[in-house]
Amino acid sequence: MTIAVAFAAPAHAQVKIPFPPLDGLIERDAAYQPLPLEKPGIVETFATSCSPTHPELFWASLPRPLREVPLREMIGQMLMISFSGNTADSAGVTIAANALAASEVGGVLYFRHNIGSAADVKAINARLEAARPDLPPFIAIDQEGGAVMRLKPSEGAPDTPSARDVAAKSLDEAAEIYGEMAANLAEMGFTVNFGPVVDVEVNPNNPVISRFGRSYGADIDTVVDYAEAFVDAHRAAGVATSLKHFPGHGSSTDDSHDGAIDLTRTWSRREMVPFRDMIRDREADMIMIGHLMLDEVSGPEGLPASLSPNAIDRVLRQTLCFDGLVVSDDLSMDAISDHWDAPEAARRMVLAGGDIALLSLPGDKGMALVGEVIDRLEQEALASDVFADKIRHAYARIVHHKLDLAEARQLSTRTGTGSDALRWARADEATLPR
Repeated sequence: MTIAVAFAAPAHAQVKIPFPPLDGLIERDAAYQPLPLEKPGIVETFATSCSPTHPELFWASLPRPLREVPLREMIGQMLMISFSGNTADSAGVTIAANALAASEVGGVLYFRHNIGSAADVKAINARLEAARPDLPPFIAIDQEGGAVMRLKPSEGAPDTPSARDVAAKSLDEAAEIYGEMAANLAEMGFTVNFGPVVDVEVNPNNPVISRFGRSYGADIDTVVDYAEAFVDAHRAAGVATSLKHFPGHGSSTDDSHDGAIDLTRTWSRREMVPFRDMIRDREADMIMIGHLMLDEVSGPEGLPASLSPNAIDRVLRQTLCFDGLVVSDDLSMDAISDHWDAPEAARRMVLAGGDIALLSLPGDKGMALVGEVIDRLEQEALASDVFADKIRHAYARIVHHKLDLAEARQLSTRTGTGSDALRWARADEATLPR
């Protein structure tokens, strides 16, 4: 038998009843649509309370001799090139060393074809560093771990797991893994490692990020925590790092090595969060900016982020307050070379606010292409004070970073930690906001 019990509602209870129609109200047309609320833009969403460091502070705090170099030398410091040869006496290594000594370039980037034995790598790097001891060159490599390791265990490198596999371990284990990697790179003579990847694994079928386990995962906190472990380990060894690939490559369905990529339909704002958080935490030495088109970031002009003033000057510099080095992805990639030659691409990168142009030299031109790029940027600077200032400011940021690196490596050698020295920037702490 079921017993029905009636409860009286308390006097204060709000009883919901259908609201009767009211006479006199205006009735809306059946096709009525409310006005949409405008979605906050990228700048509004990621705006911070900090004030960007004025670039003239970096320039003014340079030692006088470094401010009195010729314009062409300033431009040369903004170029990082590939080179040929895998022994210290190779013709290509000689060419690279001479270019560094003359400030025709400011750094070099290793590829697999440059690596012979561990002894050869050390000898090459010693020669490159000796070419310009007063302003040590950037000697860079892509050594992420997993599939992306230019230097293999057979050449003396530790067998570092991919980012995905590292993220399956504890942060203490990650720190140990990356500490071993960074110490090895420093011993070999490298000064820059183009990592970590902070792309969020939005698309599990991504052909260039997810496919090779290069992301720490889909969880933003995980990406940031493990990427910071990577950065801190390298700083302790006196090796600079570069977050990549701004504004986020994790949602793409294509590879920018093969052509231009428009992320407008796949990208989500959470992909920018690791960049924002690591800049805020002072964990970003350099940021590699990708050849990625995205209306919200690079603008509707069809420019990739790597050449976009909106992406670099407005979003990275002004909104996220990044005062470190902005490095382009390789300007020889199809996404760029299909539309602009190297001198024009470099001009656009500088105009957008970038600092370092990565350039793989084609076998048919070699260093002649470097000369063409320098000529083009010099002509533009002589015709435009605004462009000349951008070169000055980029040069100042680069020089400060190189001096920081040299100090960090000396500290690391003496004490086993260079993390306190490798911080932006060398200019007076009292004048530069943190």
